[in-house]
Amino acid sequence: MNVLHLNRFSYSGQTTHVFSLVREQQRQGINSLLIMDGFPSQQAFSMYKDTLDDLNGVIIRPGDTAALVRYLRGKKIDLIHAHSSLTYPLAESLAQQMNISYVATCHGLGLNKEEYRPFLRNARAVICISPRVANTMQGITQKVYIIPNGVDLTEFQPAVKEEPVKIALVARMDHVKQKGYNQFCKAVDLLEDVDFYVASNKKPVSKTARYLGWTNEVAALLSQTDIVAGTGRTIIEGLAAGNAAMVLGQTYQGVLTPEKVAKQRFLDISGLSGMDPCYRNIFYDLANLLQNKLYLKKLQGFGRELAATEFNITAQVARIIEIYKTVFR
Repeated sequence: MNVLHLNRFSYSGQTTHVFSLVREQQRQGINSLLIMDGFPSQQAFSMYKDTLDDLNGVIIRPGDTAALVRYLRGKKIDLIHAHSSLTYPLAESLAQQMNISYVATCHGLGLNKEEYRPFLRNARAVICISPRVANTMQGITQKVYIIPNGVDLTEFQPAVKEEPVKIALVARMDHVKQKGYNQFCKAVDLLEDVDFYVASNKKPVSKTARYLGWTNEVAALLSQTDIVAGTGRTIIEGLAAGNAAMVLGQTYQGVLTPEKVAKQRFLDISGLSGMDPCYRNIFYDLANLLQNKLYLKKLQGFGRELAATEFNITAQVARIIEIYKTVFR
C-alpha cells in the first residue's frame, strides 16, 4: 500500500509523532511518503534535516497543490493521511483529483470548528489521540478511532540511572502553560542535590536549571533522567525511558501512579484536567520521590511497562494499517 502523509511543520509533539509514524510504517512494509507542507525556519530545518532525509521527506510551500502534483507525478498513491488541520483542505483537494480516499488525524482540541467540519465529514476515517479529542467529533462524524500517539521503545529506553537524581522538564511553551512552567521551576529550585534540565523554546526563570533550548535530541536526555515533567508526548517518551512522570501543562495533574492509571479507561496526560499549578504541591511531590528512592524506582519500572503496553509505536501502527485496509477496500 502506498500512503501519502501530509503535515504542516511545527515545533510540537505532532511533528515528532508523524516522523515516528512514517518510519514505523516503512518498517512494516507500507510505502509511506511524507510531505511537510510549510517551510520551517533555517534553525528548524537544520534540526530536522537528517530525519527528513532518512524518511525521504519533502518540503513544499504551504498549500502548493501544483508542486505536490508535480512531485507525485508517476508515483502510485492509494491513500492520503492528513495530520495537521492546515493540510485537511490540501488532502481533500488532492484526493478528489486522484480519485482516492483520505484519512485525517486530530492531534488536539479545537478541531470541531465550522471551517474544519466539511473535511472531517468527508474523511473516510478520523483518528483521535484521546477520548477527550474524540468527544469533540460528536455531530461531525461517526468514523472515529481512538489511537494515542506511540513511541519507539528501541529509541526511548532506560540507561543506568546515577546519582544525583535528575529531573527533566520538556515543554513547548505557550501562555496557557506559563504558570505551570514557572511554578515547577520554583519548586525545583527549593530542592537540594538534584540536576535539573529544561528543554523548551523559552528560557526558564530558575537558578538551577540547565537550559537546553528546544531540541529534538531528547531520547539520550530522558534515558539518563529519573523524573520527567510535561504533557502528551513528553510523558510517553519519558515513561519509555524509565522515568517517573509528573503531568504538568495548563494544570498540574501530579505524579502518574499505578493507582491513577488503574482508575482510567483511557489515560489522561493532557495537563488540562488537574489543579491550578502551585509550587508547594509540586515541591511536596518531588520531595516525596527524592526521599523514597525505592518508590521512585518502582514508578520508573512501572513507567517503562506502561509505555510498552499502551504506547508501543509498533502496535499503534499495526492498528492504523488495519484502518487503512478498511478504507482502501
